[in-house]
This record gives sequence, C-alpha cells and structure tokens, in this order.
Amino acid sequence: MAQGERQTAVGDLRLSVFLRPLHPEFFTICARRALESRAGGFQAEVWLLDPGHVISFVAGEQAVTETIAPRDLALPKRGLVREINLAGEREERFEARGPLVYQMAYQVDAAGPETYRREAEELLAGARQAHLFAEDAGDEAGRHPAAAGVAGRAFSYAVPELRANSLLVHTWHGFPAEATILKTQTLIEKGNP
Repeated sequence: MAQGERQTAVGDLRLSVFLRPLHPEFFTICARRALESRAGGFQAEVWLLDPGHVISFVAGEQAVTETIAPRDLALPKRGLVREINLAGEREERFEARGPLVYQMAYQVDAAGPETYRREAEELLAGARQAHLFAEDAGDEAGRHPAAAGVAGRAFSYAVPELRANSLLVHTWHGFPAEATILKTQTLIEKGNP
C-alpha cells in the first residue's frame, strides 16, 4: 500500500446476496477453494478477497452467492436479493428458489489494539494448512499464518466445512488499523425440491 493510502475499514464493506453465481473477474481473489458434494449434488467455492470474501453454492440450476466486498465495487444487479452495510451484528435467513436455504450471521467485533492483537494471534495460531488464509497484499498472500507479527496486518481467514447436503463457512477478517475483526458464519443447505 502506498504511503498515505487509506486501508479499507469494516464500514466500507457491504454484504450482498445473489441468486446466481458471479464471475471471478469482478474480484481480486487472494485465495480460493473449490468444493464438491457428489452425494449432495452441489458445487461450492470460497474466495478470499482483498478485503472480504465470496461464497458460491450451485446445485443444478439453482445458486446462492454471498459477497462481502467494498461498497464501491461495481457488482451486477441481476439476481441481487439482499444488500446490507455491515455494522454491529445481524442474522439473515431466506429460502432461495428451489430447495436452497441461506442463513448467515455476522458480528463486527471492535476492541482496543492490545485485545485485537491477542485475539488475532490466537485465532491465526490455530489455523491449519487445510484452511484458507490471505493477508495484506503487502506480504505473501496465501502462505500459512504461523509467521510472527501477522496480527499487525490485515487478514482474511476462512474455514469451509462441506457436509452431505450443505456448506458451512466461518470467516474472520482482521482490520488492524481500527482494531476490529469481522466474524461471519454462513450455512447454505440443499433440501428436497
């Protein structure tokens, strides 16, 4: 980041939910994971952005895509069903077209710098190689977070859990300049049509 450039803050982000997949060209993707449930008949992808994330769940002709990305990012309006500026905490739930059910909760956790550093270090110390991780583009994105001092840089961390008929994704996005961690939990389920 160039000197004098302002870092993205949690308040600059927006949650958007689409009933369609989105093309990766809209985003700066720092890390990604593709998942497939043959038994459940769906594919999913989790992308970590700089900053934010995209979770995409596709079952046949039905799809749900969640984005947490900067508000000024131009995303399509086709298929958009929710737009929420992130503040405090909130839960969302709705049944999408067909058999898909989308549930999401988030919490903006602001703390003092020391509490933020301690919480970020504890969180990232528990990261495993199988999880998705990306840190501020000023360093090597995608490497494992075991390096000392990582809590002082912006980061995104996701733990996707594939289940027989659903995808559960926990994410954490760290904003050291404002000593804030955005925590999300998303569950997308494929029920019976």
